Amino acid sequence: MPHTQQIHAGDPAYASPVIRPPSPASSVGTAYGPDDTSLSDSGLNQDVFERKWIASLRLDEPKHDEVHSLKDPLIICPSDPQEQKLLFEEILRGFRQRVQQLEEDEIFQQAVINGSQIGKEQLPSADNVENLIQNMMGASIGNEASHIQDGPWNRRNTTHATPTSSSMRTAAGKGRLGTT
Repeated sequence: MPHTQQIHAGDPAYASPVIRPPSPASSVGTAYGPDDTSLSDSGLNQDVFERKWIASLRLDEPKHDEVHSLKDPLIICPSDPQEQKLLFEEILRGFRQRVQQLEEDEIFQQAVINGSQIGKEQLPSADNVENLIQNMMGASIGNEASHIQDGPWNRRNTTHATPTSSSMRTAAGKGRLGTT
């Protein structure tokens, strides 16, 4: 029985919404031909037809995981050295995959249990601007800073500019410096 929508006096009298799952994108606007059984299958009865397609699709065969789980857990050491090496490599590969899977699971579980640690990190103090910049740039920038040559703006070996220096005299001559 379809669900009837209760209509209140204040509600507009629209039809009830159709609620169904959306069509898959591949089926929208696609026209398929009629489903015809091949001539070879049309002469078969239902049981034979089902057995044929079950065998064709290998539905009765075990999956790869099922076959792998049926493998005997006890290892019989082969006598051939090459077979021993292959067996050793296979076992080692399995151990490495299992360890990697366990490590990934542990990281995921810790993230789920502890949540994000972003808000819990200690923020750097803003007391020393040079330390902040060096921390943001990395340690290599601080090491290279001692090798940087002084530019004309911060020469340590020259005398400080005085009002009588050539650059100041030029500015004074143009009326920019001096007493008013």
